[in-house]
Amino acid sequence: MLILQMEGCKMLISYIAAIFSLTGIWFNIRKNPICWFLFMASDSLWFTYSIFTHQWAISITHTFFVAANFYGMYMWSKAKNGKDA
Repeated sequence: MLILQMEGCKMLISYIAAIFSLTGIWFNIRKNPICWFLFMASDSLWFTYSIFTHQWAISITHTFFVAANFYGMYMWSKAKNGKDA
């Protein structure tokens, strides 16, 4: 029974992560900075999913994606404040 609950949990995490990813893309196209928070949430969820499913390469990848999101948010805020990006 516990295995079925874990499978359902993993599936739910993947669906929520996908929704955050797609919504983040939509906000990114519109150049809305909220996209960075959505991408960070998405990448954190994908990281969690990959840990549950023992996909270590994906775990490492999404760790770098979260760092890239912080950098992207920093660069956007720097450009918005009129500084050279």
